[in-house]
Amino acid sequence: MAGKVSGAVAAWRERAAPLVARADASLPGRLWRRLLEMEFVERSIALAAKAFVSLLPLLIVVAAFVPEVPRRGLVDSLISRFGLSGEALEYVQRAFASPDEIRASTSILGLVLTVLFAVSFTTATQGALRDKSRGTLWLAGSVVFLTSVGSVAKVLTGLPGTLATLVLGVAGSTALWWWSAHTFLRGHVRWRPLLPTALLVGVGSAAYAGAASIWMPKVLEGNVEQFGFVGVGMSFVTWFVGFGFLLVASAALGPCLVEGDGALASWLRAPDGVVLTPGAPPALPGPATAPSLLDFLRRSEPVDPDL
Repeated sequence: MAGKVSGAVAAWRERAAPLVARADASLPGRLWRRLLEMEFVERSIALAAKAFVSLLPLLIVVAAFVPEVPRRGLVDSLISRFGLSGEALEYVQRAFASPDEIRASTSILGLVLTVLFAVSFTTATQGALRDKSRGTLWLAGSVVFLTSVGSVAKVLTGLPGTLATLVLGVAGSTALWWWSAHTFLRGHVRWRPLLPTALLVGVGSAAYAGAASIWMPKVLEGNVEQFGFVGVGMSFVTWFVGFGFLLVASAALGPCLVEGDGALASWLRAPDGVVLTPGAPPALPGPATAPSLLDFLRRSEPVDPDL
């Protein structure tokens, strides 16, 4: 009986192999293979942890040193993107509501260390950013972007304000992450091949922020009720993990689109079909054995229990 089952499985694998090979060569197959190569789960969690322990403290400190109008814009932008409400909203507003106390308790050394620790977020995003000035510039651009979006929402109300905030959010996020990808790759990749990743993050982050306004309040309410203030931090980590998945998936899908054979891939590689900038070092080779759907079919035959 076991021999018949083993033969049937082997026959099924043989018949399915061509279909699975075509699936591997398709865009979803290439994307899945690249995600596995990037260890996307571990990378997303690492980004979330870095963002939580480095970016949030920086935003609180920065908000204490800027004028009232941009400070309110920054706070409102964070509230909107995290979908905060209820008791969790009160906790966050309380954290940003005492700029005088924060300025009094923050020394120059503490401020410098906060910025340097926040720059470490770029090392998790890029892997190894040797030029710390680029990381600092990226942080400044991110703060300006969040402040600008929140300020527009404060100035314009109603439908015009909503539309302006949405357009500015998508366009600004796309531009920010387009420049970020170019910066984190040290300018070795041309601008056009990086555009899909930027668009995916720009549109995806707007959609993610909109969805957060639906599910985050429930998560926050449950965590705050059970863990108090600590529950706010746990909810933030959950949000950052989801955003980390968005960043990693966008970073993986962009090259998959560039490597394709269609008109879009040709345009992204135009005009000479070269992705790297002149003088850039050659791309590193891929793994010797890239994971694929065919791995399932190439497993060893099941062991006959009668042997």
